Amino acid sequence: MAVEGESEQSFVRWLQTLSDEKGAAHIHLDAFLLGGGGFKTMLENAMREHKRRCKAKGAYEDRFLLVDEDRADQGDWPIAELKREAGKHKFTLCVQRPNHEGLLLRMMPGMEREIPDAASARAKLKGRWAGYEKPARAQTLWRQFSLDDILRVAALDSDVGTLLRRIGLM
Repeated sequence: MAVEGESEQSFVRWLQTLSDEKGAAHIHLDAFLLGGGGFKTMLENAMREHKRRCKAKGAYEDRFLLVDEDRADQGDWPIAELKREAGKHKFTLCVQRPNHEGLLLRMMPGMEREIPDAASARAKLKGRWAGYEKPARAQTLWRQFSLDDILRVAALDSDVGTLLRRIGLM
């Protein structure tokens, strides 16, 4: 799974823990950092890293690209273009709305329908989770959230729902 930064990498580790706890089909979520940039750059880096890892470890069954929606403001590609190009290269796109902190906010009980603007997402999250620090580690996410929390978001967010279905959590 190609991810934007350390927060998303920890999020993927948390998803791995949920999968292990659930005892779903054996799955290994391998997250590698893209280090940010625009959508085009991130997809190119994801494709290059995927190719390199396949040579070393063998083919992966699924490929995911996890990015923040607010990256579209950086101007190289709109989300529709990223989705189209990612699909051509067999990557499933999962867009965090409006960003990672916004997704975590939406995982709070009763907040799944709340999609804050990107500029206020972190402040709103900190208002509900006083101890939040970026990047939140997987263990911190495990203490804060449950599978039910991400499932509530997945019921309303098709990208999150697709990701959870593909990894066996739904």
